[in-house]
Amino acid sequence: MFKADEFGTLHLHIEMKIQKKILTLILFSLIIVSCQQTSEEKTIKQTTKNTKEHRYTKVISDSTNTLTNRVENLDVEYTVWECVCPNWIRTIDKKRSDSTKSLLGLHFYIEPANKNLELPHHFDAFTHYLKIKGQFYEKEDYPKGTVETEEPMSKAKVFRYTELEVLNKANIKPVNNTQSLTLTYNAISCDCAQWSEVRFDNYPDKRVYYWLQPATVKLLNANTLFDGENLPVKIKVTGRIVNENGFPRGKNLSKVGRDAAGTVFEYTDIEVLRNGHEKNSD
Repeated sequence: MFKADEFGTLHLHIEMKIQKKILTLILFSLIIVSCQQTSEEKTIKQTTKNTKEHRYTKVISDSTNTLTNRVENLDVEYTVWECVCPNWIRTIDKKRSDSTKSLLGLHFYIEPANKNLELPHHFDAFTHYLKIKGQFYEKEDYPKGTVETEEPMSKAKVFRYTELEVLNKANIKPVNNTQSLTLTYNAISCDCAQWSEVRFDNYPDKRVYYWLQPATVKLLNANTLFDGENLPVKIKVTGRIVNENGFPRGKNLSKVGRDAAGTVFEYTDIEVLRNGHEKNSD
């Protein structure tokens, strides 16, 4: 028979063994859960990666598609659809069509022959149309290099153009009548509209910032006046607002986002009032 002290020692020894086994089981369970979570995270990341790679790298245009022998000159307009669809239509076809269904069937894609012919940033679907020269491809397809998107795209005719001209639609009236503005250059550190009226120099919250574009290439380009150092630059221009939410013609805006769209003022006359610290001698 066990003595009292011997029984107590044996009981304590058994309890310690039980506690050790419980701790071992808990630790083992935590390791299993951790491994499962890590495995699940890797699976999720890999699946996401594969989905993105599949969705955004697969080119769906047909590289074997060839051009027809017929060279055509087209006047085309852009239509905004609530789908991933071909957006361009001949102006003459748009006037003739009498239903949305037949109108959609007359639309096609356009493709520049090189990067220098890509649609300019100042193009506005509401006020402009394109005059393009080129050829259609033999088969319905997508423009060269088109990548698969989440929403399926429908095939359509593709017109590859070698010449491009952006023109104003005849039925679009100017935003307002001819006016004269005295403007100052703000030298804002962004690719954005930089000109505002002098009368608001001390009231920045009331300023409207303008993009400027000369009406002809013979006029002085106001955007070349600021040399990066000398201010103020002040001018007086006469012309009209041609777009309240767009970009100027002829300016390289390839890196500018659509959020930078603004009021475009086209001037037919310009007078330099001040360029840096020197007043204009005229």
